[in-house]
Amino acid sequence: MNAVNRLDRTTIVLVEDDPESRASLASLLAAEGASVIAVGDAETGVEEAIRLLPDAVVCDLDLPAMDGFYLIQRLRDHEIRGDHAPAVAVALTGHTGESWRLRSIGEGFQHFMTKPAQPDELVTLLRDAIDARHAL
Repeated sequence: MNAVNRLDRTTIVLVEDDPESRASLASLLAAEGASVIAVGDAETGVEEAIRLLPDAVVCDLDLPAMDGFYLIQRLRDHEIRGDHAPAVAVALTGHTGESWRLRSIGEGFQHFMTKPAQPDELVTLLRDAIDARHAL
């Protein structure tokens, strides 16, 4: 990664059920300057996102009990009802089919990325999307 912290002063809620992937992604994002809240399930993820109103949410789609689509629906509903700016939302999944990308975007994610996430690609995507959100 660059010497410059590309995600400095950002808050990101990371939702990933695999402990190793969650730790790796959280470490990557924190090394870029982000304040990261990393959780392992959609219910906790949506609670944290509603509580914090983060700059971004990075969410696995295949989660136990409730999936990432549940999380994004709940978060977008809260943002609309509270007149909050929408968080940048990135769907992470092992599914590569176009139908998964289209459903993700249709449900409320702005970005779709297949696993394993490429670190530089993820950080650049988040930085650019968060910068654009702040420019509004």
